[in-house]
Amino acid sequence: MKMKKLSGVLCHITSLPTSFGVGDFGPIAYSFIDKLAEANQSYWQILPVANTDDSGCPYATDSAFGCAEFYISPELLVEEYFVDKAHLKKYFLASARVDFKKVKKNKLKLLEIAYLNFSSSEIYEQFLDEEQAWIEDYCVFRALSESRGYNWKKWGTKKLSKLETTRVGFYKFCQYTCFSQLANLKKYSNDKNIKLVGDLPIFVSYNSMDVWKDPKQFILNDNLEMELETGAAPDTFSQTGQKWGTPIYDWNYHKKTKYEWWNERLSFSKRYFDVIRIDHFRGFCATWLSKVSAKDASNGEWYNGPAADFFQQLNDSPEIIAEDLGYITPDVNELRDQFNFPGMRVFQFMIGGENNPHRLSQYVYNSVAYSGTHDCDTIVGWFHSLSHKDRSHVEHEIKLHNPNNWAMLEVLMRTPSRIVLIQVQDLLGLGSEARFNVPGTVQNLNWTWKLSTSEFDRIDWPKLSQLTKDTGRIQASEVCG
Repeated sequence: MKMKKLSGVLCHITSLPTSFGVGDFGPIAYSFIDKLAEANQSYWQILPVANTDDSGCPYATDSAFGCAEFYISPELLVEEYFVDKAHLKKYFLASARVDFKKVKKNKLKLLEIAYLNFSSSEIYEQFLDEEQAWIEDYCVFRALSESRGYNWKKWGTKKLSKLETTRVGFYKFCQYTCFSQLANLKKYSNDKNIKLVGDLPIFVSYNSMDVWKDPKQFILNDNLEMELETGAAPDTFSQTGQKWGTPIYDWNYHKKTKYEWWNERLSFSKRYFDVIRIDHFRGFCATWLSKVSAKDASNGEWYNGPAADFFQQLNDSPEIIAEDLGYITPDVNELRDQFNFPGMRVFQFMIGGENNPHRLSQYVYNSVAYSGTHDCDTIVGWFHSLSHKDRSHVEHEIKLHNPNNWAMLEVLMRTPSRIVLIQVQDLLGLGSEARFNVPGTVQNLNWTWKLSTSEFDRIDWPKLSQLTKDTGRIQASEVCG
């Protein structure tokens, strides 16, 4: 029996071109789904959609739940809450890159206008009931962050002022609108036989609703402060390791609760995504911890995770992709394989020894192969950045001389991997100027890249469709009768 192979595109919502300076859940997203369907694609992967700071980093958010308001479509607000179209022009924003500070401010203003026309409904009450595990606490957290500052340890009394109570109601409306639009987008995607792939960061920020609401879930001192932080162990890429600034879970506490919070989190994810990629999957086996006071992570230590016990006690989760990149020990591979989760292969990581899992000869069926992740260069930018020696190595590996983007994508599409996901930039052959993020750096170029309207229109979807057919990655048609 021939094993099914499929493909899709990695493009974060913010990278879609709109009139409002940032991609959203509106008409362009629906158009993108139409294009994916026409090109015989089966997946659309995006990054986390939780609320970020002004940097726009989707991996540093104020909760494991919730959604950033800048994803809301103003055009859909016109339909849903009868917002006057004339109001929209005031918030048009022509920019080559996303200015998160501006778009957050603009979208909140538009939502305040829409809120004037909002009244509770049965559907709204159903949403609040379905999301009761987090919605009230999250909206209180947002309201208090707004009125009392971002340091939740200094908030004092839990009693809300009249204004804060009003803002809690407003933020409930915002979250309802966010997730209504996302749910409708997912339904449209599924109707086109396309699965929506989300991204779940394993850790949460210290300054988050999750730590504020229930600090017992984390290892903190008596003053509810972090003394230890998560990170990465020293390796060939960083001799001093990495410090991430996020608290570590008290896995003993989570085990006693039968992973209740995690079950809520994954059940929540399943309502809005068909598949999730779990970032830093190895953290379920062990996480590198270092002291917050230490200048680097070189003197840290491993802290064991719950391993198989965690996944055995999940009640309701979407399909899972295990992000198994970086320093991976045998126990991580064993855990991934025990639950039959596909791991990852990255085309740009092929340089290395015979046992490098990213060499083309090491690709396996139960994997998801990427032209590049959100932390990678574009495939063209990567190839042209290689030394002469490494470029020759790659050309030998892929059996092509001086390949363009489509030639490299064809090699990727012909691998054994069950799923191939292509960065949208790679469909256009864009260079390093279109890189989405450089990990370990703080710069204005990170997270802000987006397609221009002309680039969106220039994507060669028929060519992708033909490549998908040629490499046997189209969904088999169902035959009736």
